[in-house]
Amino acid sequence: MNMNPRMKAIRCHGMKRWALLLAGACLGAPAMAEKIIPPSNLFRDPAFVQDFVGSYGFHSEVEPKVSTAESRELLKIQELFEAGKFIEAEQSLVAFIKETEAPTDPEKQPQKISAAMVFVLGNLYFSADRPEEARRAFLEAIRRFPKFRRAHVNLGYLYVSKEEFDKAMGHFQEAIGLGEGNARVFGLLGYCYLLKQQAVAAENAYRQAYLLDPTSKDWKLGLAQALIQQENFTEASSLLGTLIEENPEDAQLWLQQTQALLAQERKMEAAVNLEILRMKGQAGISELNLLGNLYMDQGEPQLALFAYLAALEKSPTLDVDMALKSAKILNDYGFPDKAAAFVAQVRSKGGESLAADDKVRIDLIEVRIARADGDLARVGALLEDLLKRDPANGEVLLELGKHYDNLAKEEEDEEKRRGYLVQAKSRLQVAAGREGEIGYGGNLALGQLLTRELDYIKAMPYLEKALEMKPNDNLKSYVGKVRRAADRQQQREDREAAERALKDKEREEKAK
Repeated sequence: MNMNPRMKAIRCHGMKRWALLLAGACLGAPAMAEKIIPPSNLFRDPAFVQDFVGSYGFHSEVEPKVSTAESRELLKIQELFEAGKFIEAEQSLVAFIKETEAPTDPEKQPQKISAAMVFVLGNLYFSADRPEEARRAFLEAIRRFPKFRRAHVNLGYLYVSKEEFDKAMGHFQEAIGLGEGNARVFGLLGYCYLLKQQAVAAENAYRQAYLLDPTSKDWKLGLAQALIQQENFTEASSLLGTLIEENPEDAQLWLQQTQALLAQERKMEAAVNLEILRMKGQAGISELNLLGNLYMDQGEPQLALFAYLAALEKSPTLDVDMALKSAKILNDYGFPDKAAAFVAQVRSKGGESLAADDKVRIDLIEVRIARADGDLARVGALLEDLLKRDPANGEVLLELGKHYDNLAKEEEDEEKRRGYLVQAKSRLQVAAGREGEIGYGGNLALGQLLTRELDYIKAMPYLEKALEMKPNDNLKSYVGKVRRAADRQQQREDREAAERALKDKEREEKAK
């Protein structure tokens, strides 16, 4: 039977937030959101249609009895359905109900319509995409016959179609309690549990659905998702592997298995999955960037560059944040040449449409690339140009301070070295007064500069501020060492000050 064309499949209602970081946070892999994939196009499934409106037999214990007249009407409606005459079926049933409850023949006594006929009317409304009328009919059928199993089932289907999953769960549970053994009911109950992140209940429901219908892709996929929610990644990845063999063109299956593989630290297998999707043309921008990150983690910068470039090319508009993150990964892992090649493509993609702020951010990445390549002359030229264009930019001031500090480290002429240090300190002090990453970077860099110059006492406030802004064990240990050196320096200065005071007092007494 054909359903109304406006009937829609169940859409994904929930999303579980989670992240898998590769080789620690330093790699910066994009998080893969676990999409809870709904069952496939349920309301267009011929088996569902047959279950829903194609049978009009009633089980006496869990479904209401029908009269002889009602039985004849049900047979008539079934014939109309099979002929595709849905409007005529509804009109026939409505006319029958009216005639039964308020007969036009004065000699006929009004009769009460059974819950079964109200239920069938609800089916007709639902198949005609009139869910509110269907809901009222199903509820009325249940009011008249509380143990009406199929009414609970169909009302559950209706609530799923409207994404009212809490209500659907209650009716599916009631139907199962009344003896319902349909795989679809168990499967959709599992889906409802999955959305509520009740993973154990979801697993049990999906296993029952799988047992009853082992050929269904939906129930196997649902079971895999329930296993992932419980972090049973080994079984989930194995089950998803079976699904992939059966449905190799389904990109979502590859991505779900990739997620499970990453959780098991099976990174190269995950990369193989993403590479297959790339070759099929099914890898999205985030997947390509993740593939690049995986290649970087495995020490394959050229492959990473190809993946990042593929993501850049696939993007209809330039995502500057993502592009700069990829360039930073290439540079931070020690491949400034690859980073430079990527940034050149970013500039080409952005062209004249790049905003002024984005141009500054790209230039700042180029500063880091040039520094990693040891090209201090280019670093200085880029920073001086940036300072002219955006003199109040905290990141520019921070990078300029670091640059002068690096020049001081390389300079042998003492006068020039001190000049560079003055420039470095002035820029870093301004950066240290800012909030966030700029403030942290400014305080840390200035504290380290002063420590290197053996000025431990002056270094301490900056280092303590950096530790306060971003606590971590390595910095805490470093600050502890500098603090001990500062204490010794303070004791020495106090002792020297006391000795000077004593000598001054002795001179004054001799002068008297």
